[in-house]
Amino acid sequence: MSKSESTTERKYRYFTFHGEDVRTKRFQKKINRKPTLAYAILTNTIIIIAFIFIMWLMVNFFG
Repeated sequence: MSKSESTTERKYRYFTFHGEDVRTKRFQKKINRKPTLAYAILTNTIIIIAFIFIMWLMVNFFG
């Protein structure tokens, strides 16, 4: 493979995420959003409830 072939390959190579080009401004905005407080509270609440539910199941089945 010559040097000119490798540069043209690199020029046209791009990454996709679920079929969407990651170089677009719209995609970059989507992944660089700042998480809101409500989103953080909701995520942490779900994690805590899931952990409590798993512990409850373990105690009931193996306790």
